[in-house]
Amino acid sequence: MNFTWRSSPLPRPPAELLDTGISCITAQDNRWLRCDIKAIALLPNVLLRQMAVDAGCAETILIRDEPVTGNGFMTEGAASNIFVVKDGKLLAPPKDNLMLPGITYDVILEIAAANDIPCEIRRVMKEELFSADELLLTSSTKEVLAITRLDGQPVGSGRPGSMFARLHGLYQDYKHNVMRK
Repeated sequence: MNFTWRSSPLPRPPAELLDTGISCITAQDNRWLRCDIKAIALLPNVLLRQMAVDAGCAETILIRDEPVTGNGFMTEGAASNIFVVKDGKLLAPPKDNLMLPGITYDVILEIAAANDIPCEIRRVMKEELFSADELLLTSSTKEVLAITRLDGQPVGSGRPGSMFARLHGLYQDYKHNVMRK
């Protein structure tokens, strides 16, 4: 038997999504406490992602409560990583046991550092998520997308913002000049 292995290039997100952004919902992060382990036990992620699809949205952003204070903080998307932009600064949740860090997450942080984009890696509180100037979704399949609606409400101006435009352009340059070489 002779097998030929082929791969297809990942399609770029449609131009319409780059122009308008995407809608997301939030939900309680009900997964186990070792989300950093890439495993086949992804049923909670699948169910959380289906919630977004059922709501006509692109993704579910997960919120977890701190055990001591009960304050909510963002962990990640059901199948993506999420960045918050506030006052020109990129906020990113830490790589810990509550998230599965993606390749694109690391690339965005690398791009931000190389281009003097202020970035802070720490717990991002639920209030910061809902008062963000911009929200960004990153994943290998979706690259970098602006989240322009969250739980039915506009994020910032309700349009992709300047940080999205900058990071999307820098990501495309990185993809063509570093990844493809």
